Amino acid sequence: MERFKVVICGAGIAGVEALLRLRRLAGDQVDITLLNPRGYLDYRPLAVAESFGDEQVQRFPLDRIAADTGARWLADSLGWVDRTAQLAFTSTGEALAYDALLLSLGGKPCPTSPFMEPFNSRHGAGMYREILAAIDSGRVRSLAFVVPQEPSWPLPLYELAFLTAQRAAARSQDVELTFITPAPAPLAVFGPAVSERIAEIMGAAGIRLYCGSSADMPARRRLSLVPSGVDLRPERTVTLQRITGPDVPGVPGDARGRFLEIDEHCRVRNAGGRIFAAGDATNSPVKLGGLSAQQGDTAAAGIAHLAGCTPLSRPLHPVLCAALRTGEGYLYLTADLIAGQGWHGRIDDEPPWDDGHKVVAAELGPYLDGLA
Repeated sequence: MERFKVVICGAGIAGVEALLRLRRLAGDQVDITLLNPRGYLDYRPLAVAESFGDEQVQRFPLDRIAADTGARWLADSLGWVDRTAQLAFTSTGEALAYDALLLSLGGKPCPTSPFMEPFNSRHGAGMYREILAAIDSGRVRSLAFVVPQEPSWPLPLYELAFLTAQRAAARSQDVELTFITPAPAPLAVFGPAVSERIAEIMGAAGIRLYCGSSADMPARRRLSLVPSGVDLRPERTVTLQRITGPDVPGVPGDARGRFLEIDEHCRVRNAGGRIFAAGDATNSPVKLGGLSAQQGDTAAAGIAHLAGCTPLSRPLHPVLCAALRTGEGYLYLTADLIAGQGWHGRIDDEPPWDDGHKVVAAELGPYLDGLA
């Protein structure tokens, strides 16, 4: 009898977390193929710290991860899906039969304003180090941070602002820092108590804050805020990489950006019950590594149930957990995520979760500790 076939497309936090959880739940009763064009897991929560020379982004080889989990790693990317035949076709045309398919592909980068500089966890450190050098030399005396309107995880931008303010103060540099967010308050997804504390810290650091604002940049060194009409003239402007959904041919996607719409068990809606999704590819308005890991765990449990290995798992109850680095150390933020909004948010000076990882992932954290 053939074993239950699982194809996991993407080897970021969501994909590897799901791989580890699925192997723990299903043992050797499932045959797993991990599809990813690059040969490593980029652990990128430390990209901001790398910009300041404090940490290095870590890479973990997929051949080791595949060997440890008994999976087959295929160095290719997903091309399209035939749901009727239950086949996932790679970009080079290879057909992979599946009984369950997990899409943990991440979002697709898309262009931003030509006058803004997008920070992303893969390539942003070098760009931001150049900005810091320009501040050090006196060539840049004003810097703006703009959170985009599109779904994103804005915490790295807050960290860049805090650490830049701390660095400038320590070096007695006169630099004007401005932070613009479309949210009604800073990190509003965590609720009012967290937002009030963050606003206080930003004020104490000398960071000018504009909330409920989007930014149009029609020319270099010109920011127009909507709806207030305020005009700013920063010498450099940093934003986050905008993303859209993966837009996988053969798989239903949200009409807005083709993100994958999932149910409470992380199954892609209207896809027949055998296709799951986790991470930035989904239509969750919050893009966070710890949330991606929770989705990966939920998808793995659903796949193990399909394979006849476990009873039906509980629906996903997402909890936001984030470690925010300020100029004075870390703050630890938590909230329940309900209908895209944070509830019961709290802020702590010590981590309320068990390990010290910046991304809270039940399987991945202990596993990476073993590789280190």
